[in-house]
Amino acid sequence: MKLLIICFGLISISSCGPGESATNSNSIVSPANQNAKDLAAGTNPKGPCINLNTASAAELITLPGVGEVMAKRIVDYREKRGPFRRPEEIIIIEGFSEKKYLAIAELICV
Repeated sequence: MKLLIICFGLISISSCGPGESATNSNSIVSPANQNAKDLAAGTNPKGPCINLNTASAAELITLPGVGEVMAKRIVDYREKRGPFRRPEEIIIIEGFSEKKYLAIAELICV
């Protein structure tokens, strides 16, 4: 996806004639840049996130692919080792794959 956005951006920039420049009004905002802006502003474009450091097991179960066992592992991990510093750290938990993390990445925060 990033490659597509980069390529499209190069095409639109190179289509300017001599002495012309691309303007911000017609430029494309990539999803990655928009997410970075939203995170910097403290907002989540998809709605509120579930905080891995404060969520109960019942709240964690509402995440796609997280059942009772996985929710208990998340709570146990945080109680034994302290709060998560980044959402990506959830991959450390046994049975939690990178694929599963990517499926819920926009729904969780710390």
